[in-house]
Amino acid sequence: MQQAVAQGSMTSFDVLPERAREVLRGAIDVHVHASPDPYTERRMDARRLVQMASASGMAGLVLKSHEYPTQPLAWALQDETPGFRVYGALSLDNGNGGINAEAVEVSLRMGGTVVWMPTFDAADYRIHAAGREFRGEPVPVVDGKGALLPGVHAVLDCIQAHDAVLATGHLSGAETSTLVQESRRRGIRTILTHVSTSIPLEVQQEAVGLGAYVEHCAIAATRERPDEVVADIAHQIREVGVEHVILSTDLGQANNPDPPVGFGQWIERFLASGFSSDQVGRMVRQNPADLLGR
Repeated sequence: MQQAVAQGSMTSFDVLPERAREVLRGAIDVHVHASPDPYTERRMDARRLVQMASASGMAGLVLKSHEYPTQPLAWALQDETPGFRVYGALSLDNGNGGINAEAVEVSLRMGGTVVWMPTFDAADYRIHAAGREFRGEPVPVVDGKGALLPGVHAVLDCIQAHDAVLATGHLSGAETSTLVQESRRRGIRTILTHVSTSIPLEVQQEAVGLGAYVEHCAIAATRERPDEVVADIAHQIREVGVEHVILSTDLGQANNPDPPVGFGQWIERFLASGFSSDQVGRMVRQNPADLLGR
């Protein structure tokens, strides 16, 4: 099992402008990684992540793993951190049995909140991430005609019955469109996962028209041409409207900032792009809280 990278004190929030620190207070990160992780070195362990996020004044976070359900970990950390909300989740990748309604049922019965469709094991992701090492076969969500598979409907049955949240994972634009049409027909709270990297604007607009949220993650700006990436994301946000957008991080990688600090830096990016504190606050506070049912 990979270990978290040892880090220094929690005073790194001092690098953030005061306006970013102010908006960060009360924010919820709906997409963040920590150790333990079976395959990947992480920036910090989940306990330290929760402690650091709570110390920043954030209101909560969703723990994500591609390989295991995080609700037991979230349950334990929640008990240690009064006044801060730790949400558990499940990704429908091979480590959890793929499209596995029984695993979803177990996670949600224990209090899990979010279910991601396949991420690293999504068929479309495998195509676009050629050269990576994968374990097992891709996990399909649609048949040869583009219709959702029966197992996906069984998963949606569980999510609907428990009033949980569906996240679209690393599906293609076409798969995402099909899935969101069905999830919103059922009234399931739905978020399109890090749309800036894979989901066309027209699919985003269709989804928000159905009542879904779209997510933009800070990790997108940790790669090449970050200023161009942020400018493009700002354009996408203005096209769909801040009322439909959630800003999160997808951080936790060993070579990226501490996730709560990275969240503050992400917030500052959009304040500097011309969004008001109220607009950014909506995308990191109100919209995530509404999605998660807090």
